[in-house]
Amino acid sequence: MAFYGSAKGASFEDQIRLLHTAEVKGSEEYYVLIAQAREHGLNDLADAMQANANEDAAHGGRYASMLGEGVSAEDAIWDRARAFWQAEASARPALQSIADKVRAAGRDDIADAIEDTIPEEEGHAKRLEAVFKAHGKTLK
Repeated sequence: MAFYGSAKGASFEDQIRLLHTAEVKGSEEYYVLIAQAREHGLNDLADAMQANANEDAAHGGRYASMLGEGVSAEDAIWDRARAFWQAEASARPALQSIADKVRAAGRDDIADAIEDTIPEEEGHAKRLEAVFKAHGKTLK
């Protein structure tokens, strides 16, 4: 049974929307706490919260699908994935520009943290590229 849009207009739509909001906001707050826990050397706590955040984000996505958010047709899924790839693959200049402005404002530590994300963003693009290639899909 397909979940996509199954809660839209249903008597329980409001409850699914509440679950979606709780999971998405919860995962966001976990991610904030993860960074703070790591700053205090609480890596075991950060690791536990990371696992929880990842699962809560996935739960939020499932509820969003039930509410009809996103897309359901396979071609549309590939199109959305392609748009994500484009954003990930082109992130370096924008992130570097922001890091440069932050560095010019005297916050090398924050600029370094922003620059640290650049290889990760490029890794996201490469991960998507590999899946596109495996499925014989183009990125353009």
